[in-house]
Amino acid sequence: MRILVIDDYRPHGESLAELLESRGHEASYARNYVEARRLLDIHRFDCAFLDFDMPEMTGPALAGKLSESFPALRAVIVSARTPESLGLAEGSPFAFLQKPVSLCALTSCLDQVQQGSSIVLRSLFPLAPYRGGPPGMSPPI
Repeated sequence: MRILVIDDYRPHGESLAELLESRGHEASYARNYVEARRLLDIHRFDCAFLDFDMPEMTGPALAGKLSESFPALRAVIVSARTPESLGLAEGSPFAFLQKPVSLCALTSCLDQVQQGSSIVLRSLFPLAPYRGGPPGMSPPI
């Protein structure tokens, strides 16, 4: 699959793109909607992994904006917080992965996305605490 990763925190976005590539997918990274839109105008992507909290707009808002121009693009929301704390209730139209993203959770999510499922059941993914970045730096969400 060709996957677009959108995350304002470069280390997280790039590491997720690298993990996806290590699993045999083509992955590109963008910091925000403007960069993502440039890539989407050039390439066809099957799926987008979107950080929930970004300065310009939330991941779900970005997914909605992207779906206007690219209705076949499937969205996966990624956050260090739990789905409940983000207001993503069961039945949400978005797949969800919690940071740090485990290889097992990523593989299950990609399998579901490839099968055409728009919803990934949260029960498949164990909740893992976010370990944070460098000392003294608050983790972006």
